[in-house]
Amino acid sequence: MPTLADLSPNIASEFEALIDGVWDGRVDPGLLERCWVRMCELVGAPHDAGRHTSEPAPALDGPLVDDLLAFAELWIIDPHAVTDEIAAAVRQHLSDHEVAAFTIGLATIEAQARLAIALGPTS
Repeated sequence: MPTLADLSPNIASEFEALIDGVWDGRVDPGLLERCWVRMCELVGAPHDAGRHTSEPAPALDGPLVDDLLAFAELWIIDPHAVTDEIAAAVRQHLSDHEVAAFTIGLATIEAQARLAIALGPTS
């Protein structure tokens, strides 16, 4: 199975820098971890698709996780279905900077998961 680095080293390097930025602590890694696992499930990617080199974060639970997972699930299933109420629930937990980092993180996690599928085994 080819890797992105095999196909385009320059793009792979830039993408790795983006991934590192997602997991730099601006958003709690435990929250990202929960969203990452769920997003991989939803797109059918292996659970290790695009796993960051950092240690897995402890799983979190509670209203914060529920609200962010609801947003992340709709991000994958139907982004147009994200209502003002769902967005407001995320904003009640995260600052403006964290919301920006969270949504960039979701886009990057989705790209990792879909890339893993695209480059995955064809047999």
